[in-house]
Amino acid sequence: MKRFSVLSLALIILAFNSNAQPFRVVENSSFQKGEKLTFRIHYGWIDAGEATMEVVNKELYHDGRKVHHIIGKGYTTGSFDYFFKVRDTYETYLDEQSLIPWVFERNVDEGGYFIKHKQLFNHRAKKVIVTDYVNKSVKTFDVPLNIQDLVSAYYYARCLNYDTIKVGDTVAVTTFFDSEIFPLKVKFAGRETINTALGKIPCLKFHPMLQTGRIFTEQEDMSVWFSDDGNHIPVRIEAQIVVGSVKADLKAYEGLKHPFGIKN
Repeated sequence: MKRFSVLSLALIILAFNSNAQPFRVVENSSFQKGEKLTFRIHYGWIDAGEATMEVVNKELYHDGRKVHHIIGKGYTTGSFDYFFKVRDTYETYLDEQSLIPWVFERNVDEGGYFIKHKQLFNHRAKKVIVTDYVNKSVKTFDVPLNIQDLVSAYYYARCLNYDTIKVGDTVAVTTFFDSEIFPLKVKFAGRETINTALGKIPCLKFHPMLQTGRIFTEQEDMSVWFSDDGNHIPVRIEAQIVVGSVKADLKAYEGLKHPFGIKN
């Protein structure tokens, strides 16, 4: 009887621990703290703005787990700033071991249109609590395990293995954004070496599967080129939209985990 009680207790403890830690383990092969990418944004032939993506170089924890604090910023510059001023900031706190987000914050100011959201992810309970500071509301949503926010989905996708990917293959990451769950899908279009201001860079080319309508007319109106090296950083983004075209080019980089595959 005593032996049975000890065994039962051990099984209960193991069951509790497995429920308390339902987290996957993903090898982070592509980025590290201190990485910063800077992009120049063009609207047609006009230099319209800049954007940065930074993995803050600081040891941080959330609920006892190590996290990366990642900040993305986008802003208009020069004459474009007078016509349509943009000041956008996106932040995520990303679990270092599982590459799932714990907190996502979105602070948008686009021509006087404001969004200020905070998403708190409870992966154990499979829920997200969304606070909308502009509309002064708090809502809770049920989500699947290992859900990503918009920023963390990109960093998770960078760590996938693309050695055997074939043209036409699709990569899907389940994402939560704007209070909705949607499969973020990108289709592989092949390998290309593109000319940039930094030099010739071998790349993996993808087409995000877009929702057609108000902004895009075709599903494949956007192309993204990622470096075909260990970093998998975005080198160029081009999008055909209803009112013209938008292009973003990598302008500067620092703190990469691997040597950058530039052919000078």
